[in-house]
Amino acid sequence: MKQVNSIKYGGSSRKTSPKPVPSPRNHSPRGGSPLGTPLGQSPSGSSMVSVTPRTMNGSTFYSHAPNMTDFNTSYGSSTGYYRPRPVLQSFQDFETSGVFEAQSVLESRHREEEERLQRFLLEEREKEMRKLDDTISSEKDRAAADLLSSFEHMSMSGSTPNLMAERERIEDHFRRTREEKLKVMMDKIATEEKTRTAKMLDRHGQEMLLLIAKKDREVDRSALFDHSMKPPVMPPETKKADLYKSPEVFKKLDERAIELTNKDYSSYTDLVKDLTRDCQTELEKVRVIFRWVIAKDLGKHNVKEIVRPNSTASLLRGVRTGKETYHQLFKKLCNFAGLHCEIILGYSKGAGYKPGMRMDGTSFRNSWTAVSIDGNWRLVNCTWAARRVTGHKDDLPEIFYKYDEFYFLTDPEDHIYQHYPDDSQWQLIDIPLPFSEFLNLPVVKSPFFNYGLRFYSNYGATLTTDSGMVEIRLISYKILGFGHVLESYDKSVDTRSLEGRVLLRHVKNEAIFTINLPKKGLYYFSIYTGDYWHSDCLESAASFLINCTDVIGAPSPPYPPVPFYGPTPMMDTLQIETSNQLDPLIVSNGESLDITFKLSKDVKITHTFQYFDASDSSVSDIDRYVFLRSRTDTGATYMVRCPKEGYYIFSLYAADENNETLDCVYRYLVICQQANQATNVFPKTFHKWQRCTLHEPVYGDLMTNKRYSFRLDVPQAVEVFLVIGDIWHHLKRKLGFTWEGNINTGKNPGTAKIYARFSVDRDASTFSRLLDYELIEDAETEI
Repeated sequence: MKQVNSIKYGGSSRKTSPKPVPSPRNHSPRGGSPLGTPLGQSPSGSSMVSVTPRTMNGSTFYSHAPNMTDFNTSYGSSTGYYRPRPVLQSFQDFETSGVFEAQSVLESRHREEEERLQRFLLEEREKEMRKLDDTISSEKDRAAADLLSSFEHMSMSGSTPNLMAERERIEDHFRRTREEKLKVMMDKIATEEKTRTAKMLDRHGQEMLLLIAKKDREVDRSALFDHSMKPPVMPPETKKADLYKSPEVFKKLDERAIELTNKDYSSYTDLVKDLTRDCQTELEKVRVIFRWVIAKDLGKHNVKEIVRPNSTASLLRGVRTGKETYHQLFKKLCNFAGLHCEIILGYSKGAGYKPGMRMDGTSFRNSWTAVSIDGNWRLVNCTWAARRVTGHKDDLPEIFYKYDEFYFLTDPEDHIYQHYPDDSQWQLIDIPLPFSEFLNLPVVKSPFFNYGLRFYSNYGATLTTDSGMVEIRLISYKILGFGHVLESYDKSVDTRSLEGRVLLRHVKNEAIFTINLPKKGLYYFSIYTGDYWHSDCLESAASFLINCTDVIGAPSPPYPPVPFYGPTPMMDTLQIETSNQLDPLIVSNGESLDITFKLSKDVKITHTFQYFDASDSSVSDIDRYVFLRSRTDTGATYMVRCPKEGYYIFSLYAADENNETLDCVYRYLVICQQANQATNVFPKTFHKWQRCTLHEPVYGDLMTNKRYSFRLDVPQAVEVFLVIGDIWHHLKRKLGFTWEGNINTGKNPGTAKIYARFSVDRDASTFSRLLDYELIEDAETEI
């Protein structure tokens, strides 16, 4: 079963083909350190265009050109290949034509053959065991005789050897020898038994399809196609998405399949008859069989099997004992349902495989199935579809199975990322992918496709950089939760040196990972994803090998410990948009920045502005260097200043008028490369400043004994005052809701406060504080 890889991660909120391909086993040697292909190289003349048709616009690049075989010639047409359809297809067809009754008779004969084969294999196993025991016994007797002869010679020469110790040594030697030979023998016997069983099951499947074909002819003697005729192996006509849009269309069939896993059957005929009772099409038959196989817990034994372990009534004994595989069970059930199914052998990038690893011999060998639906071959993997998940029940750990929709009728261009068949035609793509290029594909897991992700371009498994920087871009049509792990190929490297080396930002429909490596070497980079940006459990999506050949200059400092930059789902919920800074990564050379958002009048907002000190990884608030310059019914503009070089984090929080908790809706990372020594702070704002606009002065620190022009927009204000000490300076109202005044700050340091009255009542309690300026003798400030 497929093991789920997951890591813990969280978000934040503020109360905020035509041409044959050599078999992988005969392929030329793959060399190069830990890499399947030379470091950093992608094979020239790559056929990835035909293999990964998912590009920026989601369109496909290959068209289906059928291989013209005798079968195609017989059943082709001038307008294209005719995919044959069976005469008998639905449950009702099988019922009325007598297929189930005939299957029951044939299955009984097959059962007798299976039992006879099992008896033969048992006798052969016992015979080999006796032969091994006789050989070990004979060798042990000769060793004992040699020991006795040696003992007599040594006694005559005056030596006194320890006979008991020598006998124990010989017994221990032959005990270990027997265990070693027994293991080799059992492995060989098990392989031979599986081979014999597979051949028998394959023949039984063909006979079952011949039986149904005979019924086809009885119903329609003029039919051009019957169940005995296997469709040619060629790419399917349509995508998986064209067959069904959502698993919800199979809800009733899935529920029936799961319900029937609790019922015991004495024959496959009865099992398939019950499973397909509501099926009208081959697609529905494949679905219900698939769901039953992955939902059935074949590790559990019923009472009859425990009491009589060799009982012939155990229908699934072969799978439970390991003599048959899930794929063979799936194929058998498909054949009973009148479906052609083939078991495909090849290599898989499964558990334990990392990008750049070699594949040869028996390592990473695997199998999967292809099933024909209406003449189109579709890829199915029952073993990987049943994902083992660890959870808790009644505070106790529990392992349960969860099915993975990706492995049901997987599209060939997605399937090739994980599975490479020995026979290239079972890639089911028009231009078969060479084995070397398969090795050079990134390691991609099913969650990558389940969450609708696609690569921005055709990345290889190995990404080479001579600057220390690598960028990976994924296309994501909704905001997902992402996590990542960067680890060195050299295990002696301190993992702390890799902390903060990855920057993730969301830009429109892209998730962009920027990896900033500290030094030369090989690194593994893995991406995890989840359906919700607050997800605690993220699933393994893709991984790469990074070959850093050089780092330009001194290593860059680590990034701030922030999960990602860019929008959160609340951005869409509250209908907020960025206006001028579309990329959440802003590079500044010391100039003041404007950040503008489009929003509705019913949204309330606030913000934070923080400085990240890479020297000690501390984060400090510096709110006086960000200022809400303007807030109207349609937008908000912030002014941002960076007083020194380094990383700055600007976060916008928002909520509707009825919600007290403001959630993070957007984050910016500002990288200041050159500080402006004349940078000044902004005025301090208060709650009532919302909806107001400041024109001047925009500096928060004002010199004493100096005259300044004050101009600001305060909608709906009746009076606006600048208060310095005990003196209230009245600002004059100009056009619209603009208030102005030219005022001397006086001799004494302190705070200059701007108040506004929004009511005709002159009671002091109705005055609202808007802004604070600091009056200082020295304009220099520190953060």
